[in-house]
Amino acid sequence: MRILSQEDAERLIVEIPEIEKLRSCSKSYSAKPHLAGDLQHAERIRDLWRSYGISTELVRYDVLQNFPKHSALSLHEENADSVAFSASLKEDEVPEDPTSSPENGLPSFFGFGANGTVHAELVYANFGMLSDFQLLESRGISVKGKVVICKYSKVFRGLKVRAAEKFGAIGVIIYNDPQEDGKYTVKNGYEAFPHGPARHPKSIQRGSVDFFSVCVGDPTTPGYPSLPGDDTERRDPKHAVPSIPSLPISFSDAIPFLKALNDQGLSPDEIGGVESDWKGALDDIDYDTGPSKAKVTLRSEGDYRYSPIYNVIGTIEGLTDESIVLGNHHDSWCCGAIDPVSGSAAMNEVARGLGDLIGKGWKPYRKIVLASWDNEEYGLIGSTEYGEDNAKWLTENCVAYINVDESTNGGNILGAYGSPLLTHILRDATNVIPSPVNEGKTVCEDWLDLQREAVDSLEKPNLTVMGTGSDYTVFFHHLGISSIDLLFNQKGTSVYPYHSNYDSYYWVDKFGDPGFKKHQAMARLWGLLTVKLAGIPVLPFRASDYTEALKRHVQSLRGKGVPGLDLQPLEVSISRFEVTMKTLDSSVHRVELDTSRQISPKAIEANKAYIKLERSFLLENSGLPGRPWYKHMIFAPGLWAGYDGVVFPGVTECIEDNDIEGANMWTQEVAKVINKACAVVESARLN
Repeated sequence: MRILSQEDAERLIVEIPEIEKLRSCSKSYSAKPHLAGDLQHAERIRDLWRSYGISTELVRYDVLQNFPKHSALSLHEENADSVAFSASLKEDEVPEDPTSSPENGLPSFFGFGANGTVHAELVYANFGMLSDFQLLESRGISVKGKVVICKYSKVFRGLKVRAAEKFGAIGVIIYNDPQEDGKYTVKNGYEAFPHGPARHPKSIQRGSVDFFSVCVGDPTTPGYPSLPGDDTERRDPKHAVPSIPSLPISFSDAIPFLKALNDQGLSPDEIGGVESDWKGALDDIDYDTGPSKAKVTLRSEGDYRYSPIYNVIGTIEGLTDESIVLGNHHDSWCCGAIDPVSGSAAMNEVARGLGDLIGKGWKPYRKIVLASWDNEEYGLIGSTEYGEDNAKWLTENCVAYINVDESTNGGNILGAYGSPLLTHILRDATNVIPSPVNEGKTVCEDWLDLQREAVDSLEKPNLTVMGTGSDYTVFFHHLGISSIDLLFNQKGTSVYPYHSNYDSYYWVDKFGDPGFKKHQAMARLWGLLTVKLAGIPVLPFRASDYTEALKRHVQSLRGKGVPGLDLQPLEVSISRFEVTMKTLDSSVHRVELDTSRQISPKAIEANKAYIKLERSFLLENSGLPGRPWYKHMIFAPGLWAGYDGVVFPGVTECIEDNDIEGANMWTQEVAKVINKACAVVESARLN
């Protein structure tokens, strides 16, 4: 059989994804929910990949998980026990949307939510950020012994509960306010789902409330895998999960509770000022802090037990032990046509494409591992247990991890998050993929145009800092594997009904991605990145992109003008880093960076240096303060934000705590780790 050339493999992997196959997978996989541990669904994916000629197996872990039993939320009459209002805690069935029946989704429920019943006055805490609770306390509004109601957005839901718990609250209610929906609201003249792009008033955002900026994975096995059997050591999970009950509700259900706070406590202007974000967008709601005179009763009960989950792992052998891993998850809270099915559909097309290339004689230089993770929704559990289980092998061999949780959430422009080391190859690949929304343009051009809205002099688009929230977390933040997360999430034209029963095929087809062109663009991009990373012997990385990122981030830190902050150690180490990384990049001749299957000893050494570079930024014997599972000293999820990443987390967190002495200590520690990365590269035999 003729060996398929690398050039032909790259061309074909872009041509293969078919819109009708993507559409069919979307409709089929989102016909019903697939809660974590759905063996039948995992077997379905395994069998499909096998049909493409990919060796595929299931890998089981037994993990702590809670399953909903009962939840209730009621508002009482003032100075009385009688109930004035009981929240429905369910979404309306929409006749136009065939999968919108309440039976197709879990009830109002939080993964890892604490069990309990609480009865107390209500306090409104804005977005539930740490700074919101600090402001309430500074203005004499105590949440101690109270139930808190707050809006979604700004920070991860679990950290809202963590902050409320820190300040003494006994329960938390979270709802989506139209304030976060931009122009796509009924008040602005848009119809609500299913007739228009505005949020349905009964939409409920489920999710996990674990503290995933502290630790992810099974909280009873931090740092090691939750293997089946009685031999696995189980620890108290209290460091990573709440101790107070909480519930998600719709804004329709939230209105009576918020009305009970009208004329109680401080107004938004009084607590936050006229330019603050404390006032939401619901009519007839003052958004006063309270506490309320009326009391609320919140009840949440779940069944906690160890339960099996099943990762689907497909393997395409390469010529070497070097490997790349692709990941998406297959569990969902409801039908999940966007999260995760839009990513799953793209992954299946990538798998089909890779199978086709292998059948045509293409042999990758590196092993390709396709992973459909289970139990992402509870706290990135399937991927984390796999990463902890295979830490030695991954550390020695894994070149990169490429994550697609969702192909699109309705957005039209690429959002890309990850290690600066992968910037060059992503720019290169996106320049080949046609834009799904702008004829005659590429995904890269759209991406650059968007970033130029913030920096008009920008010549090339850059990766956004990686926080957490999806399955790249164990690879990047714990193991130091260069990772990237891709999603068309910018400039959408509809409110995405995240984790609700309206995340359906109907929503995708009508609002999220009519024509499924963004699904196709993601499958093309993901496939091309895979073939380039796996097929080209010399890694198509540029360490100089890391230099540029570090210089930008130090400049941003200096721009904050923090009195007493000494950035000189960082700047000196980055100057050395710049010289060393230029040497690394230039050590591999241009001819060796093409698609040739030949590789010189010098290029092999360069590959090793690139692979070790990200690992060099890890804390060796411990982790970040207060969260030892996280080890990357350059990037981390924000401790009180979660989704968003921060740069130089040790320095950043000390500045937030007004600890300038500690911040200066951390600038020296980060400078040391940058110098360590330089030493790793300098020790390679590149001449």
